[in-house]
Formats: sequence, structure tokens, C-alpha cells
Amino acid sequence: MRVLDLRLAPAAATGWIAAIVLVGQPASTARWAVLVVLGLCAGCSAGLVAAVRHGQPTRFRGAGQVALTIGVLTCVSVAVAGQLTAREQGIMPSLLARGAHVELAGAVVSEPHAMATGLGGEQRFRLTVRAASVTATVDATPTRGPVHGDVLLIGGAELLDVPYGSTVMVDGRLRPVDPGSATSAMLLVDTSTAGSSAVTVTSPPGPVIGQVNAIRAAFMEVCARLPDQARGLVPGIAIGDTSMLDPDLDQALVTTSLTHMTAVSGSHFAIIAAATFWLCALIRLPRWGRAVGAALVLTGFVLLVHPEPSVLRAGVMGALALLAVLLGRTAQAIPALCTTVVVLLVIDPFLARSFGFALSVLATAGLVVGVAPITRALERWLPSWLALALAVPLAAQLACAPVIVLLDPSVSLYSVPANLLAAPALVSATVLGVLGALCAPWWPAAAWLLAQVAGWSTWWIAEVATTFAAAPAARLPWPGGGGGALLLAVLTLAAIAAAAGWPAIIWELRTRLFVLGLARSPSVPRRGRTLHDVMVRSDSAVLRAAWAPVRVAVIVLAVVVAAAVVAFFARPPWLAELAGGNPAGPAGWPADWEVAMCDVGQGDAMLVRTGPGRALMVDVGPAGGGVGRCLAELGITDLDLLVLTHFHADHVGALDEVLAATRVESVLVSPVLDPGEQAAAVAAELDDAGVEWSTAQVGASGEVPAGGAEVAWQVLAAGGGSSVVKIAAAKTAADDTGTGGANDGSVVLAITTEHLSVMALGDLESAGQAELLATLKAAGAGEVDVVKMAHHGSRTQDAGLARFLSPEVTLVSSGAGNTYGHPTQSALDLYRSTGSAIVRTDTCSTFALVVRDGQTLVAGTCP
Repeated sequence: MRVLDLRLAPAAATGWIAAIVLVGQPASTARWAVLVVLGLCAGCSAGLVAAVRHGQPTRFRGAGQVALTIGVLTCVSVAVAGQLTAREQGIMPSLLARGAHVELAGAVVSEPHAMATGLGGEQRFRLTVRAASVTATVDATPTRGPVHGDVLLIGGAELLDVPYGSTVMVDGRLRPVDPGSATSAMLLVDTSTAGSSAVTVTSPPGPVIGQVNAIRAAFMEVCARLPDQARGLVPGIAIGDTSMLDPDLDQALVTTSLTHMTAVSGSHFAIIAAATFWLCALIRLPRWGRAVGAALVLTGFVLLVHPEPSVLRAGVMGALALLAVLLGRTAQAIPALCTTVVVLLVIDPFLARSFGFALSVLATAGLVVGVAPITRALERWLPSWLALALAVPLAAQLACAPVIVLLDPSVSLYSVPANLLAAPALVSATVLGVLGALCAPWWPAAAWLLAQVAGWSTWWIAEVATTFAAAPAARLPWPGGGGGALLLAVLTLAAIAAAAGWPAIIWELRTRLFVLGLARSPSVPRRGRTLHDVMVRSDSAVLRAAWAPVRVAVIVLAVVVAAAVVAFFARPPWLAELAGGNPAGPAGWPADWEVAMCDVGQGDAMLVRTGPGRALMVDVGPAGGGVGRCLAELGITDLDLLVLTHFHADHVGALDEVLAATRVESVLVSPVLDPGEQAAAVAAELDDAGVEWSTAQVGASGEVPAGGAEVAWQVLAAGGGSSVVKIAAAKTAADDTGTGGANDGSVVLAITTEHLSVMALGDLESAGQAELLATLKAAGAGEVDVVKMAHHGSRTQDAGLARFLSPEVTLVSSGAGNTYGHPTQSALDLYRSTGSAIVRTDTCSTFALVVRDGQTLVAGTCP
């Protein structure tokens, strides 16, 4: 049995973990880490020198491993400290802290990517710029300074006209990003007008990048004439551009774990390299000529698809493999992979937190480590060729599954057969697509023909994806977050152990530790055969017979535990239907809920999830209504934004509970000070807590969390058209009754999440709703997915607004048995007449909305 060379693995893994931790820390912490690692280096060196001087060389077999690991830690920690220190220099940190309006100069390093559509249908895009300088007005003085790191731009369609590799000048407002983000800041780009553009291209791309852009643009024009599936898949596979990919097909690829087809990575590099080697061999080039030819082709391919994290990993690993070919040595995949990880983390430590980078590395490691043993295990029941074909996608899926769960809390049941069937078509689609792209600027007819033939291959990929995605139980809901990933990893290891047998695993583990210098040599199996021979090929079945009942028991136990965990945490809809119950309950909320309504009695408290443990909150409910319990149940510890629609006690009474239970970033409040005493109390509480707050203004908008921009919000109404009154005035005028009725002065918020558009109507009365309807019609707005019904479902609902919004789901927050008669039957009938489903806190208690496979589901205890 060939033992894999894992000597670099511990050092690479340790360096990766260190980078994950350090990039999220302040620069001072990273600098201290460098000093600690250097101290370890000095201590180990001193100990080794002392041992040699006394003629007693160390007997510790792992000394080499320790030295190698410390060396990698030194390189990684120095790289992290250097980049974090550079980010904290200059005027950028102070501008970022103030959310200043700036003019940013830099080079474009990504293609524009579409984001969630706003309420009025306005499409937003994100673009990454490698910043060079920033200009802002500080204390009435224009100030300019250098900037280190990438900046994420969020803007409108004007970003589509910015070519990759060009230098731009952008006007906008700075926003902070999460610690550890690959970008150092986020810039909300100003809205361009007819006379002034917020984005100016100051210099075009260089000649090489300019030619690459021309090739990509010409190929996209060619692909625009292809059938629907090919229009998105052919350029996605060939050059990594998925801008024309149909959303339904994209979702099918996600469901069946086929997204790697359009995420250019190792498989694409392997196909291109193999084709290049074949052509070089055909013209009888020597070995060094083939390696040089492949290196040139792969370099061009990196430029063509742009250096994303997975592309960088594949490119560096390919370079190491080509170097091995040039030197006449067999390429060792694991050492090459480990070297790639270390090199890339030293160059860009922020790759450590990139999911794409992690999936690429894990998939490669899974293939190298897992294909051979899985093939041997399957050969007991299947022909060798079929065993190998199944082993490849299975090994990659097992390695990547825990990370995929962090992105999408579900398990794809058909990923292995889908990948098995789709993989052969990827080869022809890649080769023909790349050739078509190269022909596109100069010979469009040939490019179209090549793309058309490539489309035949992508047709098969699309058929496989859509067929399996539509199959029953295509995705099994799974607990999200780190706990869900850890659970899946443990169950995967248990299944592998059950299938392979503990003795085999222990012996192979000891063998690898011996190779690493961390353990003594394992005992040799009898007759000198490997343990694999004893367990699989030996004529004596003693060991297998002894292990068989244990293996069966472990397999059954693993299946039962997995089923129980899924039933308890994920509450899949099919299980709920079978049991006659509901998708979820208070004991285990789905990790991917998007909107939640807290049961706070006769009051309002709505949450929109913005990330793990984070939310945007609209109102907090009355004092003693139980909002703290709701936040704890849903695991919310941070509020990116809190909006207080108006100052009635049933909407702001529990503010102290929320401030005590969460960390609040900022607060928006109604400009209408009615009742005055309550407004003054809110102002005092916010000031005492040191929370930043401001009055809401119509048109104000933003994205939360700062680093992800997955949830966008916009103020549609505030103050019922009254002028904005500073809330601070309420501190000295507690008897001020404000500038209008509190209910019609409610802040109305439009919110867009990954899958839903939401409108929170506060306590608007019929007059306020009619005014809002006129505003929405003038703005060209359309229907929304979710509406929080105004004023707890009172009778003062505007029928025109209800029909105009036509929500799929209407949320009603009211107390059970309240004396107001909320919600009224007329209000419920009105929204039901629009085809909307009604979900109420007085009958469901706290509930949440979850989107699965395009369907909006309710998690809660509804009757």
C-alpha cells in the first residue's frame, strides 16, 4: 500500500488556522503573535544548539515537524501583521469610523456581480477595487492619503460599464466591513445624474488585460445567441462568467452540488493542461517543451478567467506540478497542495476565510486521499471502472460537505450521481468553450459554431441538474452554522469508520504519524502483508468476521443519530407533513430563517436576519412583552440596525430589554414626537447606552451587515410628510405633542433579503396608507413578498394599498384576547382577498419565515 506523503500537512493546516484567527484581530494582536512565534523559534533553536554542543542530538522524532510548523507560522503571522498594519495606517481608519463621504481612486480587480433587487425593481451590483488613494474633506480642509487593501463598491448599473483592470475614481460614502473580510472597507456609490457621474474611468486597462476583456466581451456576444441553458452555462464553464445564467438553472446547480462546473477551478485546469500536453505530444515536443507549453497556456487561462481564490489555488498547484515534470520527478499531490496553501496564505492571508478557497483545497485533498480507498471498498460489489467513477464525486463531496453546510444549511442527496453523470460533458464543454472564446474577436462564425457544439454538452449538464433537483427530497435540511458543519463532519467520519473498520483506520493513522515523525513504527501485519491485504484480500476472513457485526451496528447507529438530529434541528417540511405538525418549533429554529415576528403580546417586534446572531429589528414591543426571550430563542446578539417606527409604548416600551440583550450598532427613530414623554425617555435611554441614533428621513437607505450587503433597507415614509424634528428637543420639552399623529407618523420600511421583499407598515392609519400608496405608484414600485400589516390588523386598512402590494404572506402582530379586537375580520378578509396567507402572533406565537426551493415556509407553532 502506497503511503501518502503528509509531512507538509500539519504545518500547512496550522498556518491556515492561524491565518483564520489572526486576520480577524487588530494589527497589534497580529504583531504580538509574530513576537510569540519568533520566541518559539529562538527557544527551539537554542535547545537544538545546546543538545548538539553536548553531543546529545535530540531523540524527538517530531523535531523536524515542529521546526517546519513554526517556520510556516512565522511566515503567515508576519504576512498577516504586515497587511493589517498597512490597513490601519493613513487617514482611511478615521474616515471609515465617521462614515465619511469620499472620492476613492483605485484599480478594478473583479467583474460586477448582481445583488438583490430593491423594492422599486432597481438592480444593484458589487465591484471590488484595489484602492490607491482617498480624498475627503476633513475639518473644512480637503485631505488626500494612500489606501491599502481592496474596497467593495455597492452601486447601480453604472458599475456595469467599468472594465476590469481599469483605474477609476468613485464618489460615495464609506461603511465598515466585518473583521477578517477580504476587503478593508465598503463604499456606497453615489447615484449618478445626467450631469455628473459618480464613477469615472481615469485610465483604461493595460494592453494585456484590455485584450482579455475584448475576448470575454466578444464571446459573451456570441453566447447571447445560444439557447437558454447554453447562454449561461457555456460562458460560465469556459470563462467563469455566469451573468446570463438562468436563475432557476442556477438554483438547480446549487441543489445538485454542480456549481463547481461554472466556478473555474482545478478540474478546468486539469482539462486544459491535459489537452495542451496531448497537443504537445502530437507534435513530438520533448518533456520540457510540453511543460513550458502547458505553463504558458495555463497562465493565459488564469488571465482569461480572472484570478479568483479557487483559480489561484489551481494555478499555483499546476505550476508546482509542471515544475516536477520539468525536473523529471513524479508530482506528489499532497505536498504540492500544502505548498500551494502556504504560498497563497503568505501572499494573501485573507484567503484563509474564503469559502471558495476552502472548498477548492478540500476537494483536491479529498480526491487525492479518498479516491483510492473508496474505489477499493466499492470494488467488493462493483466493477473497477464503475467503482472509480463513483469514488471521484463521492470523495470530493465527503470532503466539502461540512463547508457547504455553512453556506447552505442542507445536504444534497443526489450530488454523487449528478456529478457522475455530468462530469464527462464538462471536458468537451470546457475545451470547446475556451477555443470559442479565443476565436470570438477575430472569427465570430467559428466561435459561434464551437459554442453551439459546447452547448450540446451543457444541455446534458442542465438536464442532469434540473432532473435531480426536481426529484423527491433533493435537499435534506440540515442545521446551519459551525454546529451543523461539525455534526456533519462527525457523522461522515463515523460512516467512513464503519465502512472501513476501526483496525484499518488505526493502523493507517499510526503509519502516517510514523511518516510524519510523530509516532513509532506500527506493527507489521502477519506474513508481511499490508493491513489492506489482511482486511480485504486475505483468504482468512477472521478479522472481517469479527468486525462485521460491529460495523453493521455502527452504520445503523450513525443513520439513526443523523435522522434524529435532522428531525430535531432542521424540521424538514416533508417530516412535518408526515407527522401532521409544523416545520419547526421554539426548541430548534431553522438556521436560514429570514424574517421573524416576535410574540410580544399587543405590540410589534419584527426581526430580519442579517447573519449568524445578527439582525435588523423593527420595533421592540411593550415592556414585559417577552422580547428578550424571543431574541434569546433566535440566537440574536447583535442588531445592525434598530428602527423605532413611532413612540407608542407597545412599540418602544421594551427598549431597555433590547439594549441589555444585544449590541446595537445604530437606531432610526420617528421624527414625530408623540407622545412627548415617551420620546424623551427613548432619547435618554439611547444616550445613556451610548448608541448612535438619528431621525428617519424619506429616501434614506443602507445595507446590513456592513460587509455582506445581503439585506438592504429603505425608508419609504417618515412623519407623514411633516418636517423632520430633532428628537433631542424632546429632552427639554417632554410635553411636546409632536408635529402630527403618531400612528400616521410611523416610519415605513422596505427591506430586501436574499429571497424576500418585505414592507413594514408600522401603525399607519388609512390616511397614511393612502399617502404611501400614492408615493409607491409614483416611484413605479411593485408587489412585495411580505407585508407587516399596519396597526396590528385594525379596521383602518386601505384596500388600494393591500391590492397594490398583493403580498404572498401578511404578518400580523397582536396579543391573544386583546381588548381592541385586533386583528379585525375586515382586515384579515381584505388581505386574504389578494391571495395572501395570514400568519398571526396571537395564534402562532413567535414564528419565522424560511425560503426553501423557492417556497416560503412558516416555522413556528401555528395551529
